[in-house]
Amino acid sequence: MMMLPKCHNPRGCLLSFCLLLLIWNAAGARAAMVTQLSWDSKEQYNRFYAQFDENVRHNAVDALAEKGYFYVDIYGIRANYKRRLMEINDQTLRYVDALTYPDYSVLRFVFYPKDRNVTFNITTASNPARLVADTIRIGAGAPQQTGLPADAGAKKALALMPGAGTVSSPMAASDAIASAGISLKAPRIPEPRPQPAASQGKKKYIVIIDPGHGGANSGASSSALIGGRQVQEKELTLQFAYYLKKIIDNAPNMAAFLTRSSDKTLTLEERVKFAEDHTGDLFVSLHMNDGAGNPNARGIELFFLNDKGTVDGAVKAVEERENADGSRSDSSLKGAPPLLKTLLTDFQHASLENMQYESYLVGQKIENSFRTMAYYGRQQHIRGVKSANFLVLKNFSMPAVLAEIGFITNDEELRLLVNPQFQRAVAILIYNGICEYISENDPNFKPRALNISSAETMK
Repeated sequence: MMMLPKCHNPRGCLLSFCLLLLIWNAAGARAAMVTQLSWDSKEQYNRFYAQFDENVRHNAVDALAEKGYFYVDIYGIRANYKRRLMEINDQTLRYVDALTYPDYSVLRFVFYPKDRNVTFNITTASNPARLVADTIRIGAGAPQQTGLPADAGAKKALALMPGAGTVSSPMAASDAIASAGISLKAPRIPEPRPQPAASQGKKKYIVIIDPGHGGANSGASSSALIGGRQVQEKELTLQFAYYLKKIIDNAPNMAAFLTRSSDKTLTLEERVKFAEDHTGDLFVSLHMNDGAGNPNARGIELFFLNDKGTVDGAVKAVEERENADGSRSDSSLKGAPPLLKTLLTDFQHASLENMQYESYLVGQKIENSFRTMAYYGRQQHIRGVKSANFLVLKNFSMPAVLAEIGFITNDEELRLLVNPQFQRAVAILIYNGICEYISENDPNFKPRALNISSAETMK
């Protein structure tokens, strides 16, 4: 067994890792599949097994001292497995988080020990092909055998389930010939979050609700008249936000804060700062869409951050319109030396990438929730989960999504958007999607999903 050394030079380690990754990718290994996951709990150590249908390459990162976890990346895994947070809860380990980055052909296992008084060994073995991760209490003797546990076929044996269809990671791969197994540039693979929600035990999750626009910025306006006047986007976003907050606040394990509760002007910077100051776990910005001359455009669109922007013309128009409230400046870097500016910019970019994939997952859960409603169940009314450079989503500390609930410029859809019962139903759908996302990350979170029919009686 080989004890992995601690990395004292993060930039040097990252460079070495990228060079290794280039070599490994260039080898053109076949795609491997996970056949079984299992673990063996002992008093002084935990042994975690990942079994594959062929031998695999891996890289382990020790972040125990700095962040309280270590993780192992497995290369050549092209299947899109559903994320799984495995509750170990023995003498050594709390959880193991298994998640995939399909565009990079990477499967990552993040190990969260109960405390930092541990070390770890990573080994591989054949017949069957497997990776063995030992988490060992400091001072305890390292286990020697690498065979599978006697009870591997019992209750601790698990399988990762492939996701539905092919879902790409939002961090697009930079290599042009990845399908050939050759990478011209090492891709950015996001770091794990500081710790999964589950490791914090039972807690009240904070959701920041951002009713788009307000004050001097009315947002989009309807073509049709309701009550003898046009309807403004800023009015509807506040109405939807009111119901969403009320639903979340009624949940025993959640609480919500509004970035604005009245018709006031807020810059995008102020909205993001509000979310960060209130230590939110999730940020949801609510908007109404504009058909930009197409009165038949309808349905919901969900967005997560892509700080490089989009090449899609329609999405670009939405991006420019929603960014009209201001621009996210780097005022905090003014006067800083050039090297410090570079380091801070790199750090911020990495922080954004850490949350990018999580934001994508939140968008997926909300979209799936909307499919349960008859109106949004029609394919043309679900416009997808997309990426765009929305400045209000440039949040370094929590997943963030922007929901364009419907088209204020579609006369038929407008009649729904102004209907309080429809507003309550949409709030329920967003809430249910949020609950689904949190529950997949925290086994201690007990979701209280609501039936959409309750929108009829809700006040």
